[in-house]
Amino acid sequence: MVDKQVKNVYCDFTKPTNAEGLEKLIGTVDVKSTPTYFYAQLTSSYSTANSAVPFDSVKINVGNAFTSGIFKAPTKGKYYFAFSGVNNRIAPANVRVGLEVQPQGTTNWDPKGEAFSTGGTQTTLTFTLHATLELSKDDQVRLLLKQGTIFENGNSLTHYVGWLISENELPV
Repeated sequence: MVDKQVKNVYCDFTKPTNAEGLEKLIGTVDVKSTPTYFYAQLTSSYSTANSAVPFDSVKINVGNAFTSGIFKAPTKGKYYFAFSGVNNRIAPANVRVGLEVQPQGTTNWDPKGEAFSTGGTQTTLTFTLHATLELSKDDQVRLLLKQGTIFENGNSLTHYVGWLISENELPV
C-alpha cells in the first residue's frame, strides 16, 4: 500500500544526527493538489427535454471544472455530486433528471442516477439526487433533463453542487 500523505520533516543542521531527543518527523498532512468544487443554480425554469441543464448562475467554481452545466474532472479521484430541484405545483407534471458520465475519449453518456418527481397538488414537489463517483481525468458529468420542467421562480429553488473528495494521483 502506498502512503498517500506528505511528510513534514524539520531539519536542524546545527545538531548531530544522533543527538538525543532530535525530532525527525513532526506530522503528516493529507494532500489534494487540485482543489475542486462548485455550486450552481438556475435563475429561471428549464424545460428543454433531452438536454444538459445549463446552470446559468454559478456561485462558486474553484478549479474552474464546471462550465455551461458540464463538469470536467481535472484529476482522477472520487467526486461527490448533489442536485435538488422543484416541480411546478401550479401545472404539475412528471419531472425526470438523470446524472450521466461521459468517460474521457468516448462519445457515450453513461447513466449513474436519476431524480424523479410525480405531478401532484402538494405545496412542494421537490426531488433530489446524490452520487459519489470514481472519475478519471477529463471524464465529464452532466445533469440531463429527461422529462418535464425544473421549476425556478427566482427564489433559488434549484441547487447543484460537486466536489473532489479524494484524489488518486499516486500509484497504488
